[in-house]
Amino acid sequence: MRAFFRSVAAMVVMSGLAGCTSISYYAQSLKGHVEIMAARQDVEELIDDPSIPGTLRARMASASAIRQFAIDELALPDNNSYRSYVNVGRDAVTWAIFAAPEFSLTPRTWCFPVFGCVPYRGYFSKSSAIETAVELQRQGLDVYDTDAG
Repeated sequence: MRAFFRSVAAMVVMSGLAGCTSISYYAQSLKGHVEIMAARQDVEELIDDPSIPGTLRARMASASAIRQFAIDELALPDNNSYRSYVNVGRDAVTWAIFAAPEFSLTPRTWCFPVFGCVPYRGYFSKSSAIETAVELQRQGLDVYDTDAG
């Protein structure tokens, strides 16, 4: 009997997720996030690494100095922000798609169980973002796509 209730509960959860957006969208989002988190490198170590190009090391040193200024002079929290770096090997970290009905300023929203509803969809793959943009245009929506980062 327990197995039956577990199966029903799993189906309810999965149908709830599918109602907000597709499972493949969640999969690409999770995969992209995990890949970036796993590839993080410590900024201070990279600044000291002579094998890193000088221009990149200089940018990291500037970012580190700006971060320290924000802590010392602006009393911002000294947390883990801006302490790691990832070379994603592409033009942007993510791509975002925004859509609205023609002649409308009211955006289409997508809902997620944990994050609530947002007026965009983010992708770690440019081609996936473009596929979504084309599909939304086919549905008669005005679409704007942009890179982030």
